[in-house]
Amino acid sequence: MKTIKLFFACILLSVLPLLSIASIEVVGSLRHIHKGMQGDVYKGEIKIHNSDDLDQEVRIYQTDLLYNFEDFTFYDEPVTHNRSNAKWIQFSPKTVIVKGNETIYIQYEITIPQGDTIKGTYWSVLMIEGVLPIDPAQPGQLNINTVTRYAIQIVTEIADKGIGELEFLEPTLITEGDQLFLAVDILNTGEHYIVPEVSIELFDEAGKSVKVIKAPKKGLFPTTSARYRFNLEGIEGEKTYQTLIIAAGQDEDVFGLEYTLYF
Repeated sequence: MKTIKLFFACILLSVLPLLSIASIEVVGSLRHIHKGMQGDVYKGEIKIHNSDDLDQEVRIYQTDLLYNFEDFTFYDEPVTHNRSNAKWIQFSPKTVIVKGNETIYIQYEITIPQGDTIKGTYWSVLMIEGVLPIDPAQPGQLNINTVTRYAIQIVTEIADKGIGELEFLEPTLITEGDQLFLAVDILNTGEHYIVPEVSIELFDEAGKSVKVIKAPKKGLFPTTSARYRFNLEGIEGEKTYQTLIIAAGQDEDVFGLEYTLYF
């Protein structure tokens, strides 16, 4: 792998004005980002609204989230990896009854530890779980208890971003129906959150550029990976192409991989 060492950090906010499942609604962003230095203390809040006339019980608890190019994993217990900030977070309340049509706030506080080793991006998840009471009027002997959950990412960005580093896993060809894709899996082995713009450029045997294809952006926390797919429609098969894969950020980091493609 040939890496051009430059530097970048990019934050992708997933801001939604209102998300609702059943009657418990989390208002605002599902990602809360706090930037600071070692020893800083930050406070934040999560806005919850009950859109029903009935009172609803809500449970709030911590967990960790890790994901790779194949799946997502929520853990029953927090602090499952060295980039978790779950131990830094205090929050209240843990359970609460939200009255009909009432809006409440979950308060949390983040204390960033001291130490030169604290750098880059850390994150964990606060789960907001609304539990609907069992309806005694429901016919039959089996009552269904409905649970709604929101995963709120609590992200801490340290002023010292640390190292930016991406690793390209072995590219593969995949087919879906009659369509052919080049799949490129990228692992964030660095210390900060990265939203790379990933593209491939195909060159024929004479070195002439044939096509440039871009993939949708995806955010990568440290230790996570994602799959970037490139539709090869219109590319003539049974030929050899030199492929330049580039992952670039908004600021300065650029990572590249040269790959020989035959299909």
